[in-house]
Parts: sequence; C-alpha cells; structure tokens
Amino acid sequence: MRVVRAGSFTIAASQLGLSRALVSRHVGELEGRLGARLLNRSTRSLSLTEEGAAYLEFCERVFRDIESNERAILRTRAEPVGTLKVLAPKSFGTIHLSDAVIAFAKAQPRLRVSLVLENTPYRGSYDFGERGLDLVLCFSTMRSASVVEQEIGTLEWVLCASPDYLARAGRPQSPSDLGEHSCLVHVDVMPNDSVWRFEGPTQPSLASQATAGLSPPKRRARRRKGSVAVKVRGAFFSNAALTLAKAAAAGLGVTLVPRYAVADDLAAGTLVNVLPRYRAASRTLLAVYPAAPTIPRKVQAFVDFLKLWMAEHDIGRRKPRVAAE
Repeated sequence: MRVVRAGSFTIAASQLGLSRALVSRHVGELEGRLGARLLNRSTRSLSLTEEGAAYLEFCERVFRDIESNERAILRTRAEPVGTLKVLAPKSFGTIHLSDAVIAFAKAQPRLRVSLVLENTPYRGSYDFGERGLDLVLCFSTMRSASVVEQEIGTLEWVLCASPDYLARAGRPQSPSDLGEHSCLVHVDVMPNDSVWRFEGPTQPSLASQATAGLSPPKRRARRRKGSVAVKVRGAFFSNAALTLAKAAAAGLGVTLVPRYAVADDLAAGTLVNVLPRYRAASRTLLAVYPAAPTIPRKVQAFVDFLKLWMAEHDIGRRKPRVAAE
C-alpha cells in the first residue's frame, strides 16, 4: 500500500523508516506467497497489475476496518456506548434498581442497557465472560483478585415481626433472646446467614444480672467492641427479602431484612420493630466487575450514576411510594 501510494520504492522506504532493499524484498516475498505479480517495475515507474489492483483494494478495505474498529474502541473510553449488562438481587432490583436503570438508560441513549434480576448467592462464581455480564451488584465481598469492587451505598437492615407473633411468643428484650425465637433467615447474603449482628446498649455483666435476680444471657450471644452477634435458629428460609417480609407479616416469626423491603409494613403496623434500642448492622451494596487495566467507560458511568442516584433518593433508609409487585 505504501509503495503504490508513494509511486516509488525509495520514497516508500523513507516514509516507513526502512531501507529500499528491505521494502523491495518484502513486496517480492508477498508476490511469491500469493503466486502472482502485483507490480510492474521499470527504472522510471511502477504500475499495478490486474492482480495487484485487486489485492490493493482488499488491503485498503482491511485497513479501513481496522481504523474504524480502533476509533470505536477509543470512543468507548470517552463516552458510554455499546451494551451494559447488569446482574442484581431480585428484591432490591424490583423495588429500587429498575427505576435507577431506567433513569440511566434515558441519560445514556447510545448505551443499550440490560438488567437481569436474580437472587445471586454469596461469593457466587460469576462467569462474566460466559454470561456476557459487565457488572454484578451484591451485598457481600467476593474477595477475589480477578474482580474489582466499588462501594455504591449503605443500606439499613431492620429486625421486625408481626404484633400477632410477638403476642404469642413474647417480645425479645435483648439480642440474646432471639436464640429462643422462630427466626426467618435471609440466605445467600452473608457467609453465615444465621448469625445476626447488632450494635446497641452494652448488656449488664453476669454479676449485676445475678444481683438483680435476672438469668444470665443465653450462650448463643457474644459481644465484641460494643457489638453483639447472635446465632439464630431458622424456622423459615428464603433468598428473597420480600418473601421474608410476607412470612413475618403472616406471623411466622422474627426476620432481619433490608428496611426498604418492610418500610410499608412498618408504616402500616403490619410489622413492628423488634429491639428498637439495638441497631442491626448495615450492609454495603457493592458493584463488582472484572479486573482490567482500564475500567470500561460504560461501567464507571453506571457506577457513578448509581452512587449519586441512591444518595439523592435516600435509598438506604426508605422505600419509594410506588409499591413493588
């Protein structure tokens, strides 16, 4: 291509930074490999043969495709284009994320957005390549060098039960009491879903409880730096927070779920806060995507948008007015 455009081996060699002899040899080797003469050579000029003209057209078409694809790749680093496929937990996605993704899609019309909702297991083996995923949203770290994690926001969790259940089973007075209650457990969220963690008032010492005539705390509870971790007995299990909210409202037991899943029930009195003096440990929503030398522009744009959207809508503490199905 360079020889034909320059019309001279000498000029082409100078433009390429090579010797004339080397350029001539490369063209000769190409002709030998193709089994056809591409150039008619004379001491004064060069001209294309019929085969040479056809091969030149082919070469120019290939280079146009290469340049076009390179420009497209460079453009993706400057602006979000192409397809973005996001996997997210079903309950959170149904209640909140669908609104955020719709708003993001409207703001990025050049980007085709796909939202997949399923209850992803803790530390699941997300095969980004095979499933075509660009990003996964989850509540637990994967602790893997093959992925990058960015914090999106913090969500409050709440311990709650129905008034009917508490009337029958009694109201817990401390986290230790939960070991004697029927608990509705949200599975595939944390490494040990049956361990519930709380922050709150320091429990009295054994000596002070004995002096007050109180029984010692249940052995299932343990304290560490002002926090309490309790091993609960599961009476009902689900990987969907909305299902647990319905089970709790039906009087099956006590559950620990994200506040957004039970905000309406709490407001209506169908569920009530249990142990209000203790605060359930909050959980961080993480954006997880494959590690790469450069973060794809579409991924970073979505992460930035979602962080801002969650902060503006106060997602960590309340539920939108539009009810989820």
